[in-house]
This record gives sequence, structure tokens and C-alpha cells, in this order.
Amino acid sequence: MKKLIQIVFPVSAVLCGLALLSSCKSDPLSPGLEYMPDMYRGPAYETYGESPFNENGSAMKPVARTIPRFNAETLPFHETYPFPNTNEGYELAGVQVKNPYPVSPEFLEKGKKIYNNFCVHCHGEKGDGNGILVQRDKYAGVPSYYGASIKDLPEGKMYHTIYYGKNMMGSHAAQINFAERWEVIEYVKKLRNDGLGISSDSSAAKTDTTAAAAATASITK
Repeated sequence: MKKLIQIVFPVSAVLCGLALLSSCKSDPLSPGLEYMPDMYRGPAYETYGESPFNENGSAMKPVARTIPRFNAETLPFHETYPFPNTNEGYELAGVQVKNPYPVSPEFLEKGKKIYNNFCVHCHGEKGDGNGILVQRDKYAGVPSYYGASIKDLPEGKMYHTIYYGKNMMGSHAAQINFAERWEVIEYVKKLRNDGLGISSDSSAAKTDTTAAAAATASITK
């Protein structure tokens, strides 16, 4: 029995030592021995390097039609927006850019939520340019959707303005995606069509007219 122990113990010690030595590699980044490493650590590939899954390397082409390119005849154009942030681009967008989505009550309801999140603070609940920030004198000169320069504004120019921003309004391209921009545009068009802010806008215009008439009368006296 003693001889068996004398034989087994040294052999076991040698095997344990070999196992420990095999886990100690010169590479400090090596995790050593791993049990089923692919189950929890996926092998990384160098950017644009060779890949066993793709004959052209690790960089694969986008799936067909993933990012449709702009064509005035086949919208939508998604994020590949072709018009520059210039007056010419603004005018061209007003002619060529059209809503590619069908408008439904659900579509408009989504637009209302987006409007209340991003637009109502300046443009007001009715779109009359009298939002809470205007009332608190944080901003001035926010145009009414019922004013002469906005009431007939084409939807393409609205999209261009949301994408790039205009005057005091900054770009909202990073805040709302392609579909959401059209949802809020259609809701703004609904506000204009419903005329919710015309009464307040007309009252303001009437007040301005009355004031101007009074001033003229005082001068002529």
C-alpha cells in the first residue's frame, strides 16, 4: 500500500504542476485555459480584416435597400437628404420633397405627441407662436402658423427646416427620425387647417391695426 501511495502521489503532483504551468503563459493578455470560451467570449476581428464568414473581409455591404437613395420619383429618401442648407436647397425642397406616408388619425396622434414634446414650448399649443417660452420672454419673434409667411408654407420647406433648423430654431434631425418628422409636419398642417389659432392671431392683428390708427390720428391732430 505504501508503495502504491509513493507512486501515485508523485505522479499526481507532476500532473498538477504541468496543468499550472500550462495556464501560465508569457502573454499577459491571455486568459489561460478556458472551458468553452466561445460560450462567453466571442472572438473579435480586425476592422476590414479577414473573416471566415465573408469572402470580402469583415466589412460587409449593407443589406439591399437598407438605405434607399433619394429619387424625386421614388421616395422616401430617409437620412440620405440631398438638399444643402442653403436658400436654393430650401426652395428646391419646397418643390420636390413630399410626404411618402398615408395620413391617418393614428399618424396625426403620433405627430401631436411629438409636437407637444419638441414644438409647443415655442410655437404654442395652437401654433400661434405664443408658447410658454415666448410668454416668459425667453424667445421673441416666433412666427405663427397662421401668419402670411407661414400659412401656405409647403411641407417640403417644413421638412428642410426641421432637418437643418432656420433662424432661431435649431436642427431637430438628431431628436426625431424620418417618419416622426412627417408625423409632426402633418399635425402642423392640421393645426393650420383647423384654424385653432386664427382667433388669437386675428385679435393681435386687430389690436395692432387699432393702435396704428390711433397713433396716426394723434399725429394728424
